[in-house]
Amino acid sequence: MGRAQDSAGELYVITPDQRPRSERLAVLYLQLASACRGRGPAATRDRLLLLAAHHASDANWVGEAETCRELVLSANPQHIIGRFDSFAAAVESDDFQALARQLQRQCPQEMAEHLAERQQIDLDLAVREPPRLVAHDLLAGFADETRGEIS
Repeated sequence: MGRAQDSAGELYVITPDQRPRSERLAVLYLQLASACRGRGPAATRDRLLLLAAHHASDANWVGEAETCRELVLSANPQHIIGRFDSFAAAVESDDFQALARQLQRQCPQEMAEHLAERQQIDLDLAVREPPRLVAHDLLAGFADETRGEIS
């Protein structure tokens, strides 16, 4: 359980259900994508990044969703997400909506949570810490890795 402050400065406890679902799921899929970096097929990482981007977009995390899109395109410039000028434009497309539904069927929340438990990923991180900060840290790790590949 996390802690937060209300507008009067009073501390209160946050339970998992009190964080918006889209924020928690964006972090969960980013954690899974981060865990599979460097092992397994790149397509798995890309699917997880697109799921993270989809939930980040639902949470109105425009920059984070766009960063996920850019990470996918850096590894796979021919990906369908590249047809769109931005992740926000992709979300408006029927083609992307169909892809998003397919990805959600392939790795629904329950499966993602199960995979996270098996890989000993901290499922409560987005409850204890501000989810957007966690997302930024995870995305920074991808950016560091990408810079290392370019050097």
